[in-house]
Amino acid sequence: MIFKRMNRSIYGASLLTLLTYLAPVAHAADALPPSAVETPQTCAPVKGPSPDLSRSEVYKGLPFQPGEEVRYILKYGALKVHVGYGYLRVQAPIKQQIKTLGGDGKVLEESRWHRIFSAEAYTGDWYKYIFAGRDSLQSFVRPWDGSVTKFYINQKEEKPFVRNFIAEKWLDFDHSNCVVTQKFVDHKKNKEEITTSMIDPGAVDAMSAAYKLRTFNYTLSKTERFLVYTSEKNWWLEATPVAKESIVTAIGTHDAYKLEVKTYLGKELQQRGSLFVWVAINHPNHPILRIQGEVTFGGIYTEIDRYTPGIPLDGSVTAPPVPIGAPAVPPAPTTPVPAETPAPKAVKHKKK
Repeated sequence: MIFKRMNRSIYGASLLTLLTYLAPVAHAADALPPSAVETPQTCAPVKGPSPDLSRSEVYKGLPFQPGEEVRYILKYGALKVHVGYGYLRVQAPIKQQIKTLGGDGKVLEESRWHRIFSAEAYTGDWYKYIFAGRDSLQSFVRPWDGSVTKFYINQKEEKPFVRNFIAEKWLDFDHSNCVVTQKFVDHKKNKEEITTSMIDPGAVDAMSAAYKLRTFNYTLSKTERFLVYTSEKNWWLEATPVAKESIVTAIGTHDAYKLEVKTYLGKELQQRGSLFVWVAINHPNHPILRIQGEVTFGGIYTEIDRYTPGIPLDGSVTAPPVPIGAPAVPPAPTTPVPAETPAPKAVKHKKK
């Protein structure tokens, strides 16, 4: 799975996971070496009961609201070959059961409204003879601290002359016991695996990290730092504004903070290349405009090309959202990847 084979950095996992899933040589990445992993030695969750926010408060004060859709062009390699498209979507709140450690030490079962983030990425028809993929993700996020309750990944990938990869992963997070239960199903191998790992209470998931980067009041040279859980590990993500730049994209010209992003396991820097993220300053919703970096498996580049704002749940906006940027028609879903066909049998010629 790409999550577990993306060498020692978490470019794909920490920032717009979908946007780096489809790099065609990601499966050749190095295995993770032993390291000082940021895993909680003792479980110290925040004691409940947890805040019982109303539905209208779930996204209150945030630069993203339900209905928001951001589309990105996905490019790969030094030549920035256009390989496909990626989407990030904000959905309406959903109530979800959670476990909370009560003040008396007993575990409470609570039902709370959650933020819902989803993502989708796919390669275009023009790229399918090199690599074809279509991945989707969804996460349930606790609004009072941003930590994750549930996470889901569906992956369908094909590379010529290589076995297809079709798999699903479900993760359930029990913050009262600092435990993550993961169910992984490889549909091609007809294999199912259930594992458990530890999580630092309050860690965000891979996709939520992209949204969290939009919430900071950045100051040049001041580093923002938070924990991200992925690949059964707790990573530190650091984002430092190194410059203010004017960025031109399909949605217009915007001032943006150029963030230098670094990832750590414990105190050890994990990445082997640089990664930069541009977050809009003078846009009311502060979308991520661009991501660019050099990693061990090649260059990654993605840029926003269409933005549709969401609508607050408090009724303060009644007009329908107006998309800006490139038209909606070009990124229509790719046609199905051709099914594998057996090699033709050798023809035996009769001797004359």
